[in-house]
Amino acid sequence: MNIKIELNNINDVLNKFNSEIINSDLEEYITNSCENKFFRKKSITLEIYGIKDINNQKIVQNILHSHYKNKINFYKKIDKFDDYYRIGLLILGIIAILLSENFVSFLSELFLIAGWVVIWEIVYDIIFNEIKRKRKENIYKKLAISDIIFK
Repeated sequence: MNIKIELNNINDVLNKFNSEIINSDLEEYITNSCENKFFRKKSITLEIYGIKDINNQKIVQNILHSHYKNKINFYKKIDKFDDYYRIGLLILGIIAILLSENFVSFLSELFLIAGWVVIWEIVYDIIFNEIKRKRKENIYKKLAISDIIFK
């Protein structure tokens, strides 16, 4: 899959406040291009037009690859934190369900409902949110090792 990027100069790639990260508009364009096109095992090629200087080409290539490697590391930290969070919530939900058996009437129902709501939130997070994160992480992995061709 090829993504065509037209740039006037290296400043179009860099964030105006921090020259070590890419411009948010460029990142959004690249990410949306990857999400909008269906691909499975295909590699991604970035075709960059407008940058002729070899030193600037190397800078752009390094910044793009390092940016997406940092994104991958960020998503791995989120997944690790989410696993601990889910285990804690699962234990809390089970405790609430078990406590519901020790009370009568209103408190019993309250703890039972609260326990099942907590467990449902874990299932919802796994089914919907984690799948979206994994999809984005796969896109970032492909972008981190993508071929960058300057034309």
